[in-house]
Amino acid sequence: MRAPQSDREKWLAIVLAGALDHDIINPDDIFAHVTPEVLAAHLPPDVMSNVLASSLRVGRMSPEVILNAAGPEILSRHIPPAILWAAVQAAAARAAIPG
Repeated sequence: MRAPQSDREKWLAIVLAGALDHDIINPDDIFAHVTPEVLAAHLPPDVMSNVLASSLRVGRMSPEVILNAAGPEILSRHIPPAILWAAVQAAAARAAIPG
């Protein structure tokens, strides 16, 4: 059984989801920072299995497919916050959102 999601993880998931919903960030932006090496090092086997199964089902692995299999809540639970925050910061800078 997994530990409950921390407040930091919940907050980061909300930020990612909101940025996606408002087209401030896109899957390519996220996975420019959350590289295959990061995924392999930090996602647990069950999540990696879901990512691989989803990719095989649609016949390709893409940022969109990965994000559908491991959405903001899952990413915020397993990927180091500094990596996800770097993706958010880069997207916010591109959108001219003041820091």
